[in-house]
Amino acid sequence: MRKTLLICSLLFSIFIFGENLLEKVVLNAQLYETVNFSQLKLTILDAINLTNEKDVITAYLTRMDKKIVWVVLTFNHEYGISAEEAKILWKKPLETRFFTYAVGLREAISLAVMSIGKNVLFGVYQTDSWLVGNNKNLATVSMKTPAILKIELTQEVFKKVQQEMLKRQQ
Repeated sequence: MRKTLLICSLLFSIFIFGENLLEKVVLNAQLYETVNFSQLKLTILDAINLTNEKDVITAYLTRMDKKIVWVVLTFNHEYGISAEEAKILWKKPLETRFFTYAVGLREAISLAVMSIGKNVLFGVYQTDSWLVGNNKNLATVSMKTPAILKIELTQEVFKKVQQEMLKRQQ
């Protein structure tokens, strides 16, 4: 009984963690429509590599204090990396639940670029897959095997998430 409760609560917390990450990405939708990639010195993979971390679970572009920043999350840390200056602005401790995967976020991004194009703006952990997207397309990449599960329009996915967020607020 205890084991069942522990496993259920672990799965629930991982699900909630993944949902919140996608919501954080959706809140940057306006930035994603207007970003000028020629002004950015770092791509998402450059930002991930700058952290020297192995287990990256999320990376996304956002605006903070009038700066464009890559936020990179691992199991233990949150990094803020200036996309315009190519330097780490902060490193904060982060406590997340560990989960296993065969295909990491770096590999998922590299695989998705072949299907959705370059200029990837985010890569997010979502239950049992990675969501990797740019301002046009979003690829769902398996965490178990290097395969694209589906490709959707980013705007459509963002609208669904926004509608869910509004329902919860009411």
